Amino acid sequence: MPIKKIVNDFKKDLTGKTGRQTSTLFLTQIAAFFLGIFTGIINTRTLGPEGYGILAFFFSVTSFTVLFFRFGFFSASGLLIAQAKEERKERELIGASIVAAFFIGVSYAIFIFVLSFFVDDIFHTDVGWILRGTSILLIPLPCTFLIPQIGRGTNKIERLAAFNVVPTAFYLVGALVLLKMIQIEPFHFIFLHLFATIFGIFVVIKLFHPVFSNVKNNLREIWKKTKEYGFHLYMGQITTQSAYKLDKIFITFFVNTTQLGFYSLALSITSPMVGLSSALSMSLFKGFVEMDRIPKKVIYYNFLWLAVGIIGLVIFGKYIVVLLFTEKFLPSVSLILPLALACLFQGMYQPYISFLGAKGLGVEMRNAGFIASAVYLATNIIFIPPWGAYGAAVATAISTAFALLINIYIYKKYLYSGGGC
Repeated sequence: MPIKKIVNDFKKDLTGKTGRQTSTLFLTQIAAFFLGIFTGIINTRTLGPEGYGILAFFFSVTSFTVLFFRFGFFSASGLLIAQAKEERKERELIGASIVAAFFIGVSYAIFIFVLSFFVDDIFHTDVGWILRGTSILLIPLPCTFLIPQIGRGTNKIERLAAFNVVPTAFYLVGALVLLKMIQIEPFHFIFLHLFATIFGIFVVIKLFHPVFSNVKNNLREIWKKTKEYGFHLYMGQITTQSAYKLDKIFITFFVNTTQLGFYSLALSITSPMVGLSSALSMSLFKGFVEMDRIPKKVIYYNFLWLAVGIIGLVIFGKYIVVLLFTEKFLPSVSLILPLALACLFQGMYQPYISFLGAKGLGVEMRNAGFIASAVYLATNIIFIPPWGAYGAAVATAISTAFALLINIYIYKKYLYSGGGC
């Protein structure tokens, strides 16, 4: 194929609706990343390795436990919204989903309050009192899973993009104000982060204009879709995602929170690689409902971006750490390569997950999640005790490569079966 035609096709794809949506979402992710760099500088330089480790552990606990408080409702809602033919129906489903999210959030807050009385004895930390004090602020936290489902279901990615920037910008401004007012401790930044998240959730939900009518009927519809699709997908998701969150728990248990801080910092540097892949997959979700396969150019564009990303991180990773976070965090540098490889594999399977989800293959995705999680748990148990944070990074790279192979296998099986596994 002539180079000129390839370039022209790429320009056409980039300026089309999917290209614009992907670019918008990814640019806001990049903006959030740079805002996050500034907040990371403030967090690390203000708290130091020990204080930053406490901050990282708090969010490791909450980000791990909240995974279980979805129950498949949000995935079911997202698919129903994508299948809806009228905007009014979309908005009613959004309203019903928010009602469900509120009650799920209340149950999550109660769980965290109870957990707070045990966490310090288990992990030899001092965060239990912070968990108790913030438990009521965690009620909206499950909505962080609902918002992406609404965004991709309605195909209004530009509104979803705001959620990438608003909380981080709020946090950055708040942190700068606090630094002028008080002597900062980890719990100050934790409270600020939660307030920023809540503010972002309310702003973005308002942009989707939910309608709270026919709530009872729509909740029945969501419940039905949850039983036949959402719950199966949920089981696979919590198995996979909770397993992938256990690395931080294991590092804290087998090593210490300081090593967790180094690992979390390396993750924050490498994870934006997956941003474009995720944005592209979200933009295509509603379209995947009608497509019979993933366009090859989606796979090619995705791989090209990820390859460029991993090369850049390997070359400039050390300079990023030293320049922005000081030499105190140099141990993070050795973690960048294996985590960048993990992001390469994770980014590659994003379009496959989006396509399979749009086809309602909850059972198949659940089974894939079970297998991938078993691999991840095994590699974590093998590598973290002797190698610490570096072992966690290696385990992540191995397991994400395996997850990519599984999703490709399910996709190929779907195609060979003529559209049904």
